[in-house]
Amino acid sequence: MDMHHGNTRKLAAVVLAACLTPIFSPARADAQEGTLTFDSARKAMLAANPQAAAAMQNLEAARQDVTAARAGYYPSFSADGSYFREGPQALNAFDEYNYGVSGKQPLYTPSIPAAVRSAEASMRVSEAAYDQAAATLRYQLYSAFADIVNARATIKLSEETLKRRAENVELIRLKYQAGRENKAALLETEAALKTAQWQDEKDKLDLRIMERKLNRLLGLPARTPVPELALPRPPEPPEDFSAFAAQLANHYSLRSARASLAASKAAIDTARSAILPTASASGSYKWFGNDFPTTSNRWSLGASVSLPLFSGGQLTAGLDAAKARYLSSDADLKNVSDAVYLAAEDTFLAWREARAFLDAAKSTLDAGEARAWLVRKQYLAGQSTYFEWRSVEEELISEQNQYLAAEHGLSVSHAAFVQALGE
Repeated sequence: MDMHHGNTRKLAAVVLAACLTPIFSPARADAQEGTLTFDSARKAMLAANPQAAAAMQNLEAARQDVTAARAGYYPSFSADGSYFREGPQALNAFDEYNYGVSGKQPLYTPSIPAAVRSAEASMRVSEAAYDQAAATLRYQLYSAFADIVNARATIKLSEETLKRRAENVELIRLKYQAGRENKAALLETEAALKTAQWQDEKDKLDLRIMERKLNRLLGLPARTPVPELALPRPPEPPEDFSAFAAQLANHYSLRSARASLAASKAAIDTARSAILPTASASGSYKWFGNDFPTTSNRWSLGASVSLPLFSGGQLTAGLDAAKARYLSSDADLKNVSDAVYLAAEDTFLAWREARAFLDAAKSTLDAGEARAWLVRKQYLAGQSTYFEWRSVEEELISEQNQYLAAEHGLSVSHAAFVQALGE
């Protein structure tokens, strides 16, 4: 009899605690000291990531190629010298000195402007390639941020669920010992508790894997602790996709295709310059003799013209090939333009859909929380069955996870749209 009254008092205490325990309280952590912001992480990533470093070095090489191509406009100077000691057999040998300076200035060389334009186009291709690498890394970083923020929220939810599962086991055990619940209910709640424990461990393992991925992007050791992350909320998507026309026109793929077209045009000019004459001026001043320094000297100053007459059709074929490549680049630009627009519009619609789904998930969660609170109260009061309560509990957990997934989906879909814009 005393045992029965003791169980009853324990049951009453558990019921009171269950009534006071909140079902779900999703909240974002406020930014604190030591929080890693997305902007600071992006800067650190671009400074340390080998992919970004490689793209930057390619861009620097392209800039130097432009400088080298422009050098063709300017005169070139050189110095040369030689020394010989020679003589006939069985006679005294003598010294021979020869040294001087020379210079050359292109007067008409059509290939030089074409080479400069080609190098400038190649530089723009490299700039677009760097922007593409940066945009890809930005998306990967944003996704890693979103994954970790979502994983930490999921762990918080799983710990709340685990706590509630443990309370449920204690509640059902006391009701079972008091003869007010069946054994199947007790076994089910115990199994649900073990499942919640497994889920909590799995969520923590998943978080560790995500943190290693973030550290790799930032160029840090894999086991470096990851601080709190501050991820900016996605803005509200506008109604019309045309609001992003200006950003889309500056997409790195379009800039690369335009630069490739310009390079193809420069290649036509280069091929055409091979059948045109070239002219240059040159001069030199030499000292020579048997004594050093020598007093004998000579100078020269003049101009030269070169015109190809016959090359077996090679130069004409080269020009035709360059024209064909230009037409190919022009068609490629049109294809890239269509592909970029369609990809950006698809991700824009996915962003709007994700935003609408978040609203739906929030409404569903609010309704689920209210329903779960009511059915729990009814069950504790003996007004509903264990199976009704269990069903509502499972639905609530599913709705909580759906809401977290919707938040994560909105963040990732907006990041994908930003990448599709070429930013």
